[in-house]
Amino acid sequence: MNTKKTVILGIDPGYDRVGWSIGVKEKNTYSCTALGCIQTNKAESIFKRYQAIQADLTEIIAYFSPTQVAIETLFFSKNKKTALRVSEARGVIIGVCLDKNMEVFEYSPVEIKLSVTGNGAANKEEVEKMVRMQIKGQVNAFIDDAIDAVAIGLTHAFHTKLNFNTSRT
Repeated sequence: MNTKKTVILGIDPGYDRVGWSIGVKEKNTYSCTALGCIQTNKAESIFKRYQAIQADLTEIIAYFSPTQVAIETLFFSKNKKTALRVSEARGVIIGVCLDKNMEVFEYSPVEIKLSVTGNGAANKEEVEKMVRMQIKGQVNAFIDDAIDAVAIGLTHAFHTKLNFNTSRT
């Protein structure tokens, strides 16, 4: 039996806001220990915003010492500029994580919805409801993008073969 403790950083990528969560997977349990949102300044240049993401994420990694990161893959957006900026932000995020020798795992929006709710076509409210049920009482604050990061972290916990009990009862 694998009793290794794994600290997972869940990331909901963006350039305006980056949702993040820290989850600890140990034996048959997954606990969300922290979550938050990196908010960049809209008045700054895009490069200053990427720099802020890099700096804040580096601090989060230094403080919590995660060994794995789970990040959402880019979905195709009708707004090409937004898709490009989010893609660039993902590159910054992945680069920081690789620089810290973390294992990187990607999950699509459909995989995340399916893992958390059992329905790959679930809406945002359904995902949020299931995430709140999973982490009830584990953290004090809920931030929209951070909830998505928790869902991504949970998805990774469900998909890794570390003897995790996925029962939601």
